[in-house]
Amino acid sequence: MKPFLRIEHLSKSFGGVKAVNDLSLSLFPNRINAIIGPNGAGKTTLFNLITGFIKPDSGKIFFDDVELTHLPIHAISLMGIKRTLQIKSVFNSMTVYENLWITLSAQQGNLNPFKPIARYPDIQNRVEEVIEQLDLGRFQNTPAGALSYGDVALLEIGMAIITKPKMILFDEPVCGMSPAETEKVVSKITALAAQTHIVIIEHDMDVVFKMADEIAVLAFGTKLASGTPQEIGSNQQVKEVYFGTDEVDT
Repeated sequence: MKPFLRIEHLSKSFGGVKAVNDLSLSLFPNRINAIIGPNGAGKTTLFNLITGFIKPDSGKIFFDDVELTHLPIHAISLMGIKRTLQIKSVFNSMTVYENLWITLSAQQGNLNPFKPIARYPDIQNRVEEVIEQLDLGRFQNTPAGALSYGDVALLEIGMAIITKPKMILFDEPVCGMSPAETEKVVSKITALAAQTHIVIIEHDMDVVFKMADEIAVLAFGTKLASGTPQEIGSNQQVKEVYFGTDEVDT
């Protein structure tokens, strides 16, 4: 099986700090991939490198065998790579429907202020599909700023999937949520794995071990270990560096 994402000897420093240090990593399809590690391990920097927000000092990144190491942000996005942020990024004054509509319209270059929404039936149909998929129908005319935190997360997921991406990078998707909100968002992300490649960064280990099929552990900017949740949970080096010395319930 070929990896959909391949990282080769990737490095990035900020001043004297090596945020990513000669990292090599391959992620394979048909599974949810999680990237974990202590604060400062390089997880968010890795996402920033993949999506083109920052450029590496050395190394290469391949997605579906196409090198994207030095491509601009918009070109990487057009390749079908999307990302959600830990700090939710939606248009608070716009309704759920409008957030989804403008996201898809911008991607397709169809933003015309003099043309009514009804003149874009394909966009309308796709927006309605995503609203139904994420159970956001009762909120479609609600401003995003009036939503609960969990429903904002679902809207942001909708904004990520509405263009039918090939890969979504989730940066701490359940951070700050109640147990009920967490369960709902986890179920939706898990269902998405049948449609697109899913990669998550998450500090909630209960969520990671529940969702992930494969886990990569970063420490000091490099890969410490990778494997199934059971393998990671029983890895003594991972326990010492990331979890401490206590046993991990998998």
